[in-house]
Amino acid sequence: MIDSPARTKPVRVTPPGATTSSLPRRFVRATLFWLFGLSASILIASLWGSAVTGSRGTVAEVMRDVATEQTARERIAGWITAGLGSADLIASDNAALVDRIMAMPEMEKVLTDLTDQIVEAVFAPVGGAALVDPATALLPAVPHITQVLVDEGVPADERSVAALVSNIDPILLDGTGEFPVTSAATRASAAFSLAAALAGVAVLTFGGGAVWISPDRAAAVRNLAYRLMLTSLSLALMLRLGSWIADPAGGSTPWRVGLSVLLGSHTYVPLLGAGLAAAVGLVARFKVKKRRWSAAEAVQGSVGQRG
Repeated sequence: MIDSPARTKPVRVTPPGATTSSLPRRFVRATLFWLFGLSASILIASLWGSAVTGSRGTVAEVMRDVATEQTARERIAGWITAGLGSADLIASDNAALVDRIMAMPEMEKVLTDLTDQIVEAVFAPVGGAALVDPATALLPAVPHITQVLVDEGVPADERSVAALVSNIDPILLDGTGEFPVTSAATRASAAFSLAAALAGVAVLTFGGGAVWISPDRAAAVRNLAYRLMLTSLSLALMLRLGSWIADPAGGSTPWRVGLSVLLGSHTYVPLLGAGLAAAVGLVARFKVKKRRWSAAEAVQGSVGQRG
């Protein structure tokens, strides 16, 4: 009777230095991984928010969209009307004359100039005074305003109208009231930068703790990198989706258009984070595989020597 060859079980290669984790240790490691993921989400979102609020071009585009909204437009028109009234160019109760002046095509340029001044106020230093100067915006439209006044029977000439417009007082924006825009972007950017700094410290702390407590540290680094990559990609996807949902038609309402522009801008920030995390993850994965190959060759060599 021929004896059947003994079955050999596959040799399980254990990474050098790896030990079996106890239940409390696994719980602590899982908690650190979760805290790392939470901190990474805050970090990527804060970096994106800081980039958006620090971009004058993006804020200007959003403000111009919002300025076309009826409420904001009426507020800016009110500044112009009040300024013309204070210069004794029009009477506050002369609604027909006010409407005719506001309906002039040249007033669009005036509104644009005032919107640009509001954008400057948005980026004003915290604690500084921000002014909106209707006179500066109205001076280019003086010839057309003069013609409207003459048509309405008001005796006026361009020189006198220009002198009166120059006397319109600037409007102080103090960050409160109906147009609380002063230093808004500056404050938001500072808040996002602080949040990003704190989240960065948390990412390093929790990530370092998870790697230190893990039996396979290279694999832990790979796990953390993949978590960061997925978090970044998820944020980029949500931003693009939110931008589309806010304004799928490309022009529903000015407020929705502004929100769509805001959400759709600077999506390169989370994508860049995802790319860096993917690179780290690939390097860690290569190191893990290389170490396992080396361990497997060592085991096979020892088995061959015994045979």
